[in-house]
Amino acid sequence: MNEVQKLLAYEEIRQLASRYALSMDSRDLDALVHLFVEDVQVGRERFGRDALRSDFDRQLREIGISILFVGNHVIDLLDDDHAKGVVYCKGEIEVNGRFIQQAIVYRDTYERRD
Repeated sequence: MNEVQKLLAYEEIRQLASRYALSMDSRDLDALVHLFVEDVQVGRERFGRDALRSDFDRQLREIGISILFVGNHVIDLLDDDHAKGVVYCKGEIEVNGRFIQQAIVYRDTYERRD
């Protein structure tokens, strides 16, 4: 990759993290699951976006309002289509009528397809 392609890759990956937070907070499960590869592994034995959608739906029904704020995002490009990264996030999650503050660290792997 040339330097411009690298910058574009970094920005596209940063947008993934921001879109994840927005999709979670707005409960847009269709947008959320499309941030993942189509054969995403969900737990130990389930695969695919339908399984992921079901899992997110279950998780999000257990909480009220969520506010995820994406902060530091360190990205390492491995090749033209693969990267890994660490994303820091502050979350405010409503549980049983009260807000809980969370400090979250996501350790991600990224793969560009199509």
